[in-house]
Amino acid sequence: MSATETAPRGAERADGPVVRRLAVTWQHPETRQISPVALLEFDGSRYHFNYIRNAESVDGFRPLLGFPELRRTYESDHLFPLFAQRVMDTRRPDHDRYVQRLGLSADATPWEQMARSGGGREGDVLQLFPEPETLSSGELTCSFLVHGVRHVPSRSLILHGVTSDVTREDLERRLMLLSRGQRLRLISEPQNPVNPSAVITAMEDGFPLGWVPDLFLNDLHAMTSDPESADVVVEHVNGPEAPPHLRLLVRLTAVPRPMYRPFSGDSWEPLSSRA
Repeated sequence: MSATETAPRGAERADGPVVRRLAVTWQHPETRQISPVALLEFDGSRYHFNYIRNAESVDGFRPLLGFPELRRTYESDHLFPLFAQRVMDTRRPDHDRYVQRLGLSADATPWEQMARSGGGREGDVLQLFPEPETLSSGELTCSFLVHGVRHVPSRSLILHGVTSDVTREDLERRLMLLSRGQRLRLISEPQNPVNPSAVITAMEDGFPLGWVPDLFLNDLHAMTSDPESADVVVEHVNGPEAPPHLRLLVRLTAVPRPMYRPFSGDSWEPLSSRA
């Protein structure tokens, strides 16, 4: 299949999106480990896809559908089919409600949709994460949907040595009190039984709301030596009628380590440059 054929064209804005690159991550179906394997880029008119060096070291990974050659750069005037199917069709009656739940306007482009939602689907092994934007202050910022909201009441959380047990009713009440611009905080959760690098998104008083997405954790820890020092604010909050994974969108801003650059280093080198 040609990389310049078959995919529906997105209604891109003339000035292009702020986010230019999305990390394409793959989750091992057995170990559940999440690894970046490619970069998807949009320059305002054309899409580019490149596998990265890290893909060669990911156990069990195979080339993705439509991208059979690891060392080739794929380019298209249209969003590639593998990713176009992860965007909600504007003709669907629930389209406007869906993009509004993402904190976007009804005319949001496919690229904006994907950058905000992560492009994940039920039972899927692929997810995308936007490259953090560098502000004029030198700080880095990015938005993410808080993960695992529905799992917060299901187990005890040990945060700063204090055990926190949250009821579903308490969590729902707190979520309903949130408003745009409200300050939140991050709390490391080294006792997490699944991932000791886990970081909780919480209210300022420490009430847990959910987790920083696993696919962002490595970059968060690389970005700053103290994730808890990052500024986090509510960007958009949805009611209980929304799916749990769309309940809370936040924006993180942090002062990066000296010389840190997102999506950079040997493991992020495009394999096409080594062909």
